[in-house]
Amino acid sequence: MNKIFYKLFFIYALIISSLFIIFGLIFLYLFHVDLYEDFEETYTHQQQQITELLTASEEFGWAEEETMTALKPMLVEKAFHVYLFGENGNRLFKGVSFEREEIDRGLLEKAKSGEYVAKGGWTNGDLSYVIASPINGEVIMVMVFHDLSHAYQQVLYMILLTFTITIAIAGIIIWFLSAKITAPLRDMNEIALNYAKGDFSQSVQIASKDEIGQLGETFNHMAAELNSLEETRKAFIANVSHDLRTPLTSIKGFLIALLDDTIPADQRKEFYLLMKDETERVIKLVNDTLDMSQLEAGQVPLKPTSYNLTKQLQLIAVKLEPHLASKEMEIQIIPDNQEIMVVADRDRIEQALINLLQNAIQVSANHQDIQVFLEKKAEEVDIRVMDHGEGISEENLERIWERFYKTDKARAGKTGIGIGLSIVKSIMDLHGSTIKVESKVGEGTVFSFALPLMKQESDYEREG
Repeated sequence: MNKIFYKLFFIYALIISSLFIIFGLIFLYLFHVDLYEDFEETYTHQQQQITELLTASEEFGWAEEETMTALKPMLVEKAFHVYLFGENGNRLFKGVSFEREEIDRGLLEKAKSGEYVAKGGWTNGDLSYVIASPINGEVIMVMVFHDLSHAYQQVLYMILLTFTITIAIAGIIIWFLSAKITAPLRDMNEIALNYAKGDFSQSVQIASKDEIGQLGETFNHMAAELNSLEETRKAFIANVSHDLRTPLTSIKGFLIALLDDTIPADQRKEFYLLMKDETERVIKLVNDTLDMSQLEAGQVPLKPTSYNLTKQLQLIAVKLEPHLASKEMEIQIIPDNQEIMVVADRDRIEQALINLLQNAIQVSANHQDIQVFLEKKAEEVDIRVMDHGEGISEENLERIWERFYKTDKARAGKTGIGIGLSIVKSIMDLHGSTIKVESKVGEGTVFSFALPLMKQESDYEREG
């Protein structure tokens, strides 16, 4: 977890540093633009004043000394110097004394042609900004703003000082923040190692409602699920072992008896039938387990066709006749004389219906018939499978769809390992249909779901 700690620390520090550098560059650029805009405003102001003074000098015939005296405050300032050049390129009013900057001759030529020229650069080792344009006829005004290096240095100094203080404070905050974030992750890592050893007794202590707290809740939920899965695995092994051992032991006993000729010849057919039933019981167990694995892995592609649902239910009732006869009950299809055409995977729906009906037969007492109600609506048909068995309690109702779950632990020794209803739900999910269950203890249970009706018989492949 130390790697995550240092990653978080350096990522946060890098983000803050990068953002501050970007901020500093933007600030410096805006300072640069604002400074040059101020220079241009100053130039415009000085240009107007000088133009007015030169016009007055020419109008009233001032001597050069008088004009120079009037111009001096306008030509010399702490932040800039103003030069005036004549048409021949010679400097005018040289009596105004200040340090002479080197004026680019190319800049003067452009200004002579009537251009407004503004240019920044280094002059005599100093960063300066020069603006030039013609004024008052043939006079060229050049304004040089000097000592810009000092202004930029001050701005950079303020930015760097602020950056250093901010990074120092942010570094301390990020260090403790990273430690706080990674602390529960370190705890989860240690607890996960215990989970890997099969010890699910520990849980993550949740101290916040943020994503880390949610991760802790998920971690605890995962531990509960893993513990439940482990218990389910043990129950599955016990159930499968029992459900395989019982019929196989019976088959073995019958075979030994047949080989030893201890069974009379007139009774052998009865024992063959018993062996057949036990073999089918084992096959169903294996098939259900394989089906559940394939359904969960998404390896069962649906092949929807249009077919007669009523006829399918009637054929299923015939297939289940031996089970019904043993408990002296019937499957009642209501109505049983109406052709209801649906669009679905016929084989998978038959598998789901058989599982629901076998479950209903198993939980029902003798002489208690099972009803299957069919109710056509605008675009679908509702199917309800009702039994009058022992019912399911509220606490078990939400868990009946879980793999290997049995509502009555005392029934663990009976046929099945508790995946029939899970298979039913997976099949309905593949069809986009929601299966519902309603139950009252001592009164019975109703399973219901819907299938789409065939819109036009010609649109689908019709079967049966």
